[in-house]
Amino acid sequence: MLFLHFQIGNDSFALATDQIVEIVPLVDLQKVRQAPEAVAGSFEYRGCFIPVVDLCALELNRPTLRRLSTRIIVVRRPADPTALIGLIAENATEVLRLDPAEFAPFAQGPHSLVQRVELEDLLPSALLAFLDPELVDSQ
Repeated sequence: MLFLHFQIGNDSFALATDQIVEIVPLVDLQKVRQAPEAVAGSFEYRGCFIPVVDLCALELNRPTLRRLSTRIIVVRRPADPTALIGLIAENATEVLRLDPAEFAPFAQGPHSLVQRVELEDLLPSALLAFLDPELVDSQ
């Protein structure tokens, strides 16, 4: 199975590629009024504005470092596969081929141990509720 390898600070994670729509370069974002701190903003993606969560801001209380390897991972929202969310992550440039059974809960990654995550593991339910497309569009 294929996984995208990325980092949040010094920790390495793997997200199954079947949850990913596209990986795009970091772009300038439009701020979303009254958004939680971890919502970095939104950007136009294929004719629609999608909200973007900064994973380092969410986990480490600091913004993601702006590097060439920092990317926006566009994923489908679990409750509504037609709705998209962007995730800013560091070092999101490598794909790993691993058997899901290798994660117990870690597998050997390219540079260190890697933990498998699902979107629901990364984003708290309160943040997912805020990112409901109807709520974001009305702001």
